Amino acid sequence: MEFHQIRYFLMVAENLNFTRAAKLCHVSQPALTRAIQKLEGELGGDLFNRDGRAVTLSPLGHLMREHLQRINETQGMARAAAKSFLDENSTELNVGVMCTIGPDVLSAFLNDFRSRHHDALVILHDIGPEALPELLFTGALDCAFVASHGANGFGELAVHELFEEHMVVAFAGGHRFSAMENIDLHEIAEEAYVDRLKCEMRQPFFEYMDRNNLNLRVVCSSQREDWIQELVIRGLGVSVMPRYSITTGRLGWRQFSGPLSNSRKILIARADGLEPSSTADAFFTDAEVFQWDTTLAVFEENATPL
Repeated sequence: MEFHQIRYFLMVAENLNFTRAAKLCHVSQPALTRAIQKLEGELGGDLFNRDGRAVTLSPLGHLMREHLQRINETQGMARAAAKSFLDENSTELNVGVMCTIGPDVLSAFLNDFRSRHHDALVILHDIGPEALPELLFTGALDCAFVASHGANGFGELAVHELFEEHMVVAFAGGHRFSAMENIDLHEIAEEAYVDRLKCEMRQPFFEYMDRNNLNLRVVCSSQREDWIQELVIRGLGVSVMPRYSITTGRLGWRQFSGPLSNSRKILIARADGLEPSSTADAFFTDAEVFQWDTTLAVFEENATPL
């Protein structure tokens, strides 16, 4: 059970309208609905009765509303206590990072930022896209590094594109793919596949393969990027992953070809309309003007694909 699920439930319980609740929580309605469905699965029953457009609390919903309201209030008190404890001139900076974004390139920027802001304490938080808007609009996060395929879909958030990243096919040393310059998607269907559950392009990738009768032979799935890479290194299968998320020279990779988009954009996002702290504003501005191209060139120069 996660705090954003509780907040979404309470907002729907108050408004009895999923569309209005989603707007008030600054998330899309599908994201809010999925979060509540996940909460219902964890609790073991429906929280709402849905009859067409009419929404009412179920008996379980009535029972859980009081309990979840107390949890939400406790969270608010904890946050208030933490803020009162911290010095008013604190330079603590809470930054979200989507788990599929690799550390090598971002760490170069973080090192550069810290060299000019010695008093800043940067706290990195692993986040998912569904909870991002609420975390930013409530002030739990000052800003976030996010990945986007195609239209960014971040609604009211202010975003700035930092760099583009290719998706590649990763494989173990000695694999037949190492002899190829570019890998066709048909070739992937002939291999055992390690499935990255947190991949932003996972759904269109699987849909494309299915439409073209290319049956992926998934042998293992995981939300953990480090586990995925180690499993591929061990020869369990191949996997499609972001180029800069590869953190080891023991992993081979090649770009793939086909009609499916093979790149994504890395963005920095923050809540539009909120007044950021001076440190948060400096962080966002520094990310906008950072020499990402130079950092990527150094990354590629030091990388030797198998």
